[in-house]
Amino acid sequence: MAAIEHEIVERVAQFGPDKSLVGIVVNPAAPVVESDLAVVILNTGTIHRVGHHRMYVSMSRKLARAGVTVLRFDFSGLGDSSPHSSEQPLLQSNFEDIGAALDWLQTTRRIQRVVLVGLCSGADHAILYGFSDQRVVGLVLIDPYIPPTTRYFIDYFYRRLRDVRSWKDFRLHKSKLIRRIVERVLRREGGPQHLVYQGFDAQASLEKVYGVTAEAGIRLLVVCTGRHHAPRQTYREQFINAFPKVSFGASLQLEFFQDADHTFSSMKPRDELDELLARWCETTTFQRSQFQPTSKIDVADLWSA
Repeated sequence: MAAIEHEIVERVAQFGPDKSLVGIVVNPAAPVVESDLAVVILNTGTIHRVGHHRMYVSMSRKLARAGVTVLRFDFSGLGDSSPHSSEQPLLQSNFEDIGAALDWLQTTRRIQRVVLVGLCSGADHAILYGFSDQRVVGLVLIDPYIPPTTRYFIDYFYRRLRDVRSWKDFRLHKSKLIRRIVERVLRREGGPQHLVYQGFDAQASLEKVYGVTAEAGIRLLVVCTGRHHAPRQTYREQFINAFPKVSFGASLQLEFFQDADHTFSSMKPRDELDELLARWCETTTFQRSQFQPTSKIDVADLWSA
């Protein structure tokens, strides 16, 4: 894929009920062999479809030049998309929007297989939705919610103890370290940027979701970043350690961008991320198993958004 660079075409896409959903679809200008695979990029929080630092614009163009059709769109009520007409919970509305995007790609571009890409809450949406739709064959999860592990706390506390500024904050009763401990005690882990956890055991619930995702044969590319003042992951294997009952096997590729921050504010890690996605799409065999998971509603009910 990297050896051939295609000319690309970008067009506005409108779909869903009353064409209320708006996005940008980027195609290779000429037909590509085995072109039934597309990438769909999901919103992060309330950031519209360009993403932080326009990272999804450059990502979609680079993937399209590599031969992959890419759709980035706004959930109902974000960016150029109209608010959802129903009164259903936001998470259900967003699931319907993802389904509408896949329907549109299938109808207009003959797309049969889809890779969902999301950062933070976008990753949360992707993992909660993916296993329930047979068209989803891959997930790219960038900084998904990962429950803290014992080693995470040891690493985190060690870093904070070495940080002179944290001691000054401690004297001023502003220490984030102390706040994190209190949050842990009060079971409020989850953070404002991810989907809101509603009082169930997040670790057990996510372990169930990742388990059925792996059984369904969906390929996972999990990308974590490490350059935060208060990181939610501190080492590469934290994702695996957080879900010890899941047999990911060859379905998982795990990457840790030690020097990248959560929103990829620097160009170098953004470029490296784009190259990683293009290479992963090129070299991965996407094929779901015959496993039929349970309805997404069972899992969606555990979260609000």
